[in-house]
Amino acid sequence: METASLRAAVIGLGGMGRRQIQAARQAGLRIAAVCDAAEAAFPAAAELCGEAPRAYLRWQDLLERERGQVDVVLIATNGPSHHAITLAAAAAGYPYILCEKPMATSGRAAREMAQACAAAGTRLAVNLARRFYDRSIRLKQLLDGGAIGELHHINVSVGAGGLGCIGTHYFDLVAWLAGARAVWVSGEVDRDPAPNVRGAQFLDPGGRGIVGYANGMTACFQLSGEAAITPFMQIVGTQGVVNLDNWTPPQGGKVEIFARPAAQRGVVKTRFVMPERVPFEAGDAMDVVLATRACLDDLLGPQREDTVHGGIDAVDVVIGFHLSSQRGGARVALPLAGDDLEFDVPIT
Repeated sequence: METASLRAAVIGLGGMGRRQIQAARQAGLRIAAVCDAAEAAFPAAAELCGEAPRAYLRWQDLLERERGQVDVVLIATNGPSHHAITLAAAAAGYPYILCEKPMATSGRAAREMAQACAAAGTRLAVNLARRFYDRSIRLKQLLDGGAIGELHHINVSVGAGGLGCIGTHYFDLVAWLAGARAVWVSGEVDRDPAPNVRGAQFLDPGGRGIVGYANGMTACFQLSGEAAITPFMQIVGTQGVVNLDNWTPPQGGKVEIFARPAAQRGVVKTRFVMPERVPFEAGDAMDVVLATRACLDDLLGPQREDTVHGGIDAVDVVIGFHLSSQRGGARVALPLAGDDLEFDVPIT
């Protein structure tokens, strides 16, 4: 689609809102309107926009007055407001919506967002940015090609950040890399989390546990705010392993891949075989603005990535952690169903 004529509105002008402005401008959109509850946020937003967009203190006013003037609504508020804003934008007939993650704060709310947009003819995307990194795309292609055999287990260690705020990224990334949905979760949440930096009205503790997937794979997630660690991921296949981190210079992350030589893949797994390094070009440095722009391009183009159902599934895993923790670590079946869909946590 030709984006030069499209106009966008950004709701929420915190860190991600400002990145959304940059991404939208890179995609060729004009920022026609912005909204934030703090008037002090407007000057910096106008500077990023390159002009003075129409500014609103209430998102309800923006959606009412910009109808017909704006094509793309970008939602960068905190999690609990995503549901109401998305439903209102769809009802008002806005053609495109890009919503930040976490998509919603309950399984029911996430599904209602998807259903409302489908019924209104509004195209919806969730900004699951990590699947849009050049590095992630290259890695998925390599895994899909069988470089380390069939995926068997994934370890994710991230530390502080919240199951909703940071965990959502990794819950989606693992499922996307594996090409399989989560089917159960067993875990616990931090019992005494630090106060949420976004305000006392939000509750987004860390946690740790294990998730099972439809392809038989499992993944362990260490997302506890009680552990001061830097992000690391290990992907274990039947023929090799991938080690990733997000911090090593020069490109903000390192990827190392080792696998059994092709001629020795038939050797019984209990016998050691010296692995060989698998070449891997990591691509561009991990840049949230570039990834957000790629997600926006996907929304406005052929929409090859199903971030809506990815967003729903990620919310289900977050809520599943909370439910399992309440039930003493018992497995919670996914996707959520019945009363579990109603369980709401004000994640950010």
